[in-house]
Amino acid sequence: MLFTAKKWLRGPNRIDKVQSAERHDVDPVTVAVVQGLQESPIAARPDTKAVGRARRQVNSLREMAELPDTLSYLLGEIARFPNEERLQQIAAQALERFQDPRAFAVWRGIDSRFPNSRHAYVRLLRWTIRLGGTDAGRNIHAERYPEEPKQSEGMFVFARALIELKDFEEAEQALSKITQMGDVSEAILLDVAKLYLSINQPLRAREIVNASQDRFGPSVKNLSVASQVDANISALERAVESSSGADNDPQEFLIEHVFNEAKRLRPSAQTDNKGFLGHLILVNGGLGSGGAERQLTNTALAIKSAIEGGRLFNGHDVIGPVQILCRSLNSRSGSDFFAPLMSQAGFNVHQYVEFEKFAGRPGWSCLREVIHCLPYLPFPMREGLVQAADVLRQASPDVIHIWQDGSVLALGLAALFANVPRIVLGVRTLPPVDRAERNKPEYKIVYRLLLSAPGVVIVSNSLAAAKRYEEWLDLPRGTVRIIPNGLEPLSLAADEATLAMARAFSKNNPRDCFTVGSAMRFDNNKRPLEWLDIAAAFASSRPDVRFIMVGDGPLHSAAMSHARKLGIEDRVLFTGRSQHVGFWLSQMDVFLLLSRHEGLPNVLIEAQYSGLPVVATPAGGSGETFDNGRTGTLLPSIERVDPKEVAKVLDSWCRPLSERELLAKQIREYATERFSIDSMLALTLEAYLN
Repeated sequence: MLFTAKKWLRGPNRIDKVQSAERHDVDPVTVAVVQGLQESPIAARPDTKAVGRARRQVNSLREMAELPDTLSYLLGEIARFPNEERLQQIAAQALERFQDPRAFAVWRGIDSRFPNSRHAYVRLLRWTIRLGGTDAGRNIHAERYPEEPKQSEGMFVFARALIELKDFEEAEQALSKITQMGDVSEAILLDVAKLYLSINQPLRAREIVNASQDRFGPSVKNLSVASQVDANISALERAVESSSGADNDPQEFLIEHVFNEAKRLRPSAQTDNKGFLGHLILVNGGLGSGGAERQLTNTALAIKSAIEGGRLFNGHDVIGPVQILCRSLNSRSGSDFFAPLMSQAGFNVHQYVEFEKFAGRPGWSCLREVIHCLPYLPFPMREGLVQAADVLRQASPDVIHIWQDGSVLALGLAALFANVPRIVLGVRTLPPVDRAERNKPEYKIVYRLLLSAPGVVIVSNSLAAAKRYEEWLDLPRGTVRIIPNGLEPLSLAADEATLAMARAFSKNNPRDCFTVGSAMRFDNNKRPLEWLDIAAAFASSRPDVRFIMVGDGPLHSAAMSHARKLGIEDRVLFTGRSQHVGFWLSQMDVFLLLSRHEGLPNVLIEAQYSGLPVVATPAGGSGETFDNGRTGTLLPSIERVDPKEVAKVLDSWCRPLSERELLAKQIREYATERFSIDSMLALTLEAYLN
């Protein structure tokens, strides 16, 4: 085993503990509230003085022997004021002071009684994770939030829950969205700022405080939080010897300081390549159903096949081994999509959130000179360094290929500290500056500092993305190497459940209907609601058309509701997430994709491998995947998508059966010639070795 860090193991009885708490622990707060309501038909008004007395009582707790009397006092107060949430929270906190698992039942009761609470669900989630593990926490979170909240207060709770689940990247995206919401209050903004302070991100907190002052003015509360922020920024500046960087942004200077330490420890000139590919580690956040994950999987499988077959690529031997490193396979629903395929191929996918911090030896860590700086780094970087840098140092790979911006931010610096000779940064769509949910100031400095280190190269799967990264980072033209995606035709196989779904749909919408389809993540980028608007416009002009939408995501329920509003629900099949995309493509006649931003979308290539003409917006490298006018149609605009005009384009691809077969053959030949696995692998190995 090349990774030597021990994995974090859940105890065998964690789920049992949760179930035990659910079955046997009586929620004393619930009992008190019920008694109070029975005794008095009109609940007493909340009493601020009672809350203050209760808080002082709990703060004075010193020994567990004092807990029963304190609880007895609190339950009496709760019975008097059953509608005062703060008293019930104080009771839960009293139990927490002594790690009493009955706190789980109390928080669950509070969450049930006060569904708009900003604290109860987060604490319930924390106890669920503590007693049942991360998987149990993810399960209740998925039930609570099938979609993102639409209001700022709900989004704040949602973001705090993501932090409990250690999904820091998603949490920060949620916090960024709060500042743009129309209903956001000063109190919510200041709570966001204080949350950033709690996770050692004072500069992000200052941005929020400034936004609050711009919107609501310099109130007393705002100035108080601003004072806390200033104190934290002063501590950040003292974290490094900042005299030489006094005029710089403190966090930018801190990041540069840590990078300089990594580069100081790194050989000035990396060892020349050995003429063959040795130990390779492929890195991504997870193994979900996205395009990057599919390409990582294809790359891993192709290299493994080359190793086993003794094949040469451009005269280079492929020796290996190849390993897969992800942040987590359960960070969100579906993030293990390709895990079964990797397992079947013999890969053991490592998850760095499960590694011991500093590989279990902080005193010997390659980070020991900068450990005092780590708390002030952006949390994806901090997590990547603490969890993975020393493990990578022990593994000693020849090449590490990091896929996508989030993983570059998290593990690029860790790979530098680990002294990996060749670090390949894989970018796949527009840079963070062009995507509001990703636009964080540290991205630019991290990319520029990484690319200034010896042995670091950057690759993209499309010319459009490469040009945009070069413009953003002020890189010479041609710095970003182009490696188009490599794919093989998808299998047409389907399980019985999939076949039954297709048969049921065909009862009212026969297969000889002209079928418009897509496979997408149901989110704002892919615009499923606008896709349905086009479907409705097309359906209004011809009765023999049907629609198939493959995929899942936060807008899935909204899309189904929208189809009902448009009156086309009987003509649209929502398959949900599917392992049988190839089968569904075989049921379509034309493929429609409405992305706002893309790299080089695999799904357009896969559709052409299935013989389908494609219609797509000119997002990123979409236009590089097909021959406009011959194998598909590139729409004129990304933002302006007119349903009637797009419906006409779709209708133009409805051909007689004889023409359709010839067209499908022509489209398959184009895809095979442009996007083979062998071509992709040859260019990938060139980036690894040259």
